Amino acid sequence: MKAYPAVWLTLCLLLIGQATWAGSYIDSAHGDSPDGVNRSATTEYSIGNCAHCHEMHASMEGSEPEPISGAPAPFTLFATNFNTSATSGPYSESDNFCFYCHNNSGSAQQVVNYDYSRVYGCDTFGGPTSIFSAFNQTSYHNLEDIWNFADGNVNFPWFKEYSNPCNACHNPHLAKRNWTDPDNPLLSSISKPSDHFSLWGTTDLMSKYSSYEAPYCSGTANREPGRTAVHDGSKTPDYVGFCTDCHKTGNTIYSTTLLRDLEEINWSSGGDKHGQQSRNGGIDIEEPYASATNSNFVLSCLDCHEPHGAPNIMLIRRRVNGGDLDGTVSSSSNTLGYLCTRCHKDDADAGTGLLNEWKFVHHNSGDAPYPGPSSPCGDCHQPSDCNGSDCNPINCDHCHFHNGNDDWAGTHKSGRITF
Repeated sequence: MKAYPAVWLTLCLLLIGQATWAGSYIDSAHGDSPDGVNRSATTEYSIGNCAHCHEMHASMEGSEPEPISGAPAPFTLFATNFNTSATSGPYSESDNFCFYCHNNSGSAQQVVNYDYSRVYGCDTFGGPTSIFSAFNQTSYHNLEDIWNFADGNVNFPWFKEYSNPCNACHNPHLAKRNWTDPDNPLLSSISKPSDHFSLWGTTDLMSKYSSYEAPYCSGTANREPGRTAVHDGSKTPDYVGFCTDCHKTGNTIYSTTLLRDLEEINWSSGGDKHGQQSRNGGIDIEEPYASATNSNFVLSCLDCHEPHGAPNIMLIRRRVNGGDLDGTVSSSSNTLGYLCTRCHKDDADAGTGLLNEWKFVHHNSGDAPYPGPSSPCGDCHQPSDCNGSDCNPINCDHCHFHNGNDDWAGTHKSGRITF
């Protein structure tokens, strides 16, 4: 048999290369042999093969299959990674490489992905059915804002000019299919931006905060994520550490949608009261928090927010603490109360008034911050909105927002609208 050294050298290199990624890519959602990438135009490759995304020859102007863009794409992808001219939604499939598959009507492969409220919040129907549709909702993580923030950022040394903004939170060669077993933190799909080449949340869990209390999942029978009796966060990735890798004090993140810089998040003991800062009364909380033994509660960011997009403003989930919100949270009126009442008692819960009215918790509760006549109405309400002691409600976000100190009368009397 005639020897072909070049051929054997190539085969050896391929085998060596395979050994280096056998423990990562093959174990990932994309590299999984029965359920991984399987583009319709490249059925000659086995499921999970790299060539379903990377066209080594076609992206160098080969003949089959032809690159979707008609020209070579960076990283030898079959289409442009990200359209930087897509400054805001609604997005089209061609705006983001990931949308060719993570789209229930995708042209390359159809992948169904439900939102956090459904997979981890025990909802049984409704909501977006793909990542593509999740991004095309009322609020969403603006992809160009992410791309601009990541490009040249010290936390993103691996991020290149032609990188995909989705990679800011996901390493596509490591991410696992977490929805198949939502209670298993080892099936992580996220990588911390400052640690892109590792999965986040496998051992970095919300249980590191001794006062974390997992919200209800389905009614009052079990807790998030999924359907488990575990309530201490040992099944939930540390989303605080993950999200504040970017959303933290000192980082300026511009929002194209809001036309301003986003609020800096401080989840430490000197920051937000939904973080590690001690509470000081005036909360009238619902279960499971009311009877918990903790004196304070550190919330996970995803207890209230969706990671990709939401039907409410500011990525607010449609389902929180075991139940759907009673209305849509918008930028008008006091609709933020629909979120608040999932964990705090409004007048309806207290049996003193209507849904999403908050006179009880602010004025009549045993630990009300502004009890009765001792707190002049004009400190918070506009005089024109009051008739004696009866005043129209004000927006929740006049006082309550990330890193707010709740001292409306002393510090925020001039108003603080965050949406």
